[in-house]
Amino acid sequence: MRRILSFFFLLAALLTVAGCPQGVDDEGLPPAVTLPDGKIYQLQLGDSLTIAPVFENLTPASTIRWLIDGIVIGTGTTFLFLPDGIGVYYITVEAANEYGKAFLEMRIDVWEPEPEPPLTPLDTVPATRPKLFTFDQTEYHVAVGRTIRLLPLDLDSTRTYTFTWQVDGVTRQEGEDPLYRFEALAQGTFHVGFRASVGDTSADTTLSVVVCPPEGTYRRAASASSTSSATKVYSYLPAPGQFINENYSVTTPEEACAYALKRMRDDLYVSLGGFGGSIVVGFDHSIANDGDYNFAVKNTVYSNYSEPGIVWVMQDENGDGLPNDTWYELKGSDHGLPGTIQDYAVTYRRPSAPAMPVQWTDNRGGSGKIDYLSAYHKQDSYYPAWIEEDTYTLRGTRLEARNYDQSGTGTYWINPDYGWGYADNYSPVDMIPERATGVTAGCNHFKIADAVTFDGRPANLQYIDFVKVQTGLNAKSGWLGELSTEVFDVIDFNLVK
Repeated sequence: MRRILSFFFLLAALLTVAGCPQGVDDEGLPPAVTLPDGKIYQLQLGDSLTIAPVFENLTPASTIRWLIDGIVIGTGTTFLFLPDGIGVYYITVEAANEYGKAFLEMRIDVWEPEPEPPLTPLDTVPATRPKLFTFDQTEYHVAVGRTIRLLPLDLDSTRTYTFTWQVDGVTRQEGEDPLYRFEALAQGTFHVGFRASVGDTSADTTLSVVVCPPEGTYRRAASASSTSSATKVYSYLPAPGQFINENYSVTTPEEACAYALKRMRDDLYVSLGGFGGSIVVGFDHSIANDGDYNFAVKNTVYSNYSEPGIVWVMQDENGDGLPNDTWYELKGSDHGLPGTIQDYAVTYRRPSAPAMPVQWTDNRGGSGKIDYLSAYHKQDSYYPAWIEEDTYTLRGTRLEARNYDQSGTGTYWINPDYGWGYADNYSPVDMIPERATGVTAGCNHFKIADAVTFDGRPANLQYIDFVKVQTGLNAKSGWLGELSTEVFDVIDFNLVK
């Protein structure tokens, strides 16, 4: 949520720059500013926060300013923050001397926890329930006989936690390992209690795990009337990007899905925007795993301009016809490499005015922006118009970016091709048989047999019902803008091979 804070709730800096208490430099260097304790803070409404960066190379002529949305809210080397409401606040500190300037942006999440019942039989209820974690969902569905992971997200890596897991009131795991392996041994609904503790502070929640009938119970065999193309778009949630909101007006998630489906029906691309942007599609039948290539993602791929998308698959384990069960990632050539990051998350922030870049922060301390390319795209904003919130977070697997400027002058960018296993990727392996020289309006092909569980083991799925494609890079190539996966269609290759 973007806010311009009332000055009534913001106190100016506690210290002035005059006589700077942190090292004065005599060698003519520009200032530098760092935050040893990270750039993301969590704060309960009503509490205060003193922010004390480390400044270097300050001179007697140095100035320090604290800003929100370009408005100066304080000066000095420390700042006392008092929020005026719940939401997400972005504060920039600017240090300048006669040799240059330095900027640092930080994010403060301000929450007001709702009262929750205590876990039983955990015997103490904390006086306050801070937002120590989040979960990607509160109800999980899984077929009997399988194992899924339950994992709290957005933990503060600088803290040491103790985690307690209970199933129907019985403690099953306790210690510093946040991951709990839930083994679906019997059908039914199970209530999983979770508590995270840091020192004297604790927070807890309750999750539901619905263990569904065995695999195959809700399988829908293909028939002579089955359609090879995807028949429904269940979700179209792109990241901000230069093709988002361009030449179309969409104001609700339902309209976004209808727009994406029509684009595919017209054999036109659907852009997923920057990292994490995704589309989820389904079919009028289940796609069988025969051990070979089973489905394909159609895209227009240029050699040396690949924008790889991670592909996920799901069975309709609970039989309700919706993609609300367990996602399994398809292993590609970069799976498990050091530069590949699982559970990577990026939070995008709505710009405060038209024709502005979209700022982002990630869950590893990084930040950046989706550039607004006014020379090529004229829509007011690249932030999806059908998202009501002022910030939203996308999660998934991130591949290592390998793009580079071959010209050295910013005029000719190369996005190298990845081995295999990704959408919108010029692959010598899985672009069969359409692979050509130069440009290919073809497909990347995928094997259900490549689906893996959360710990990298073969998922051994007999079939799938839903496919998700997700932009797998967080990178941009100069004047070409952000790297974004594009999708034309998803096809049951079993029906056409």
